[in-house]
Amino acid sequence: MKVNIFSLESVNSSINKLRNYKKTLETTYDEVVKDLTKKGYEYMISIVPEDTGNLKNSITWEFDKATQKGTIKIGTNYAIFVEYGTGIVGKNSPHPNAKGWKYDVNNHGMKGWWYFDNKQNRFRWTRGQSANAFIYKTVKLLKSESPKGVKVKFNGRYSESNF
Repeated sequence: MKVNIFSLESVNSSINKLRNYKKTLETTYDEVVKDLTKKGYEYMISIVPEDTGNLKNSITWEFDKATQKGTIKIGTNYAIFVEYGTGIVGKNSPHPNAKGWKYDVNNHGMKGWWYFDNKQNRFRWTRGQSANAFIYKTVKLLKSESPKGVKVKFNGRYSESNF
């Protein structure tokens, strides 16, 4: 763009062109972030394990145009255990980023433990569960598909990480 600094018409025209270009960039950025957030949500829904459906049904997404941020939210208090795994089984099949996560905290080992399953109205025995890493996998997908300048990060109740 050429500007004749001695011509008010040329300067005004250039200012208008820059304002329109800025609007185009903001709209494009909004669309990219919104599309990535939706894609991440759809991917997460497709890979999250489904037992009762509560975890899967608790996952939502939103895009805030004012802050230009997309968010995928998980509305259960046990998602972290599905993500990282538990017990000796989880310890033997850990999360890819298990730094700081403690497996088999009660030292049950191979003997496992009993617990009451309210949904099935019965006692069940377990040695824990393998890490599923559905959040980790979603973050990695979004990072690989994000254009330059778009940040993808995970903020969780138990950790804050950029995986």
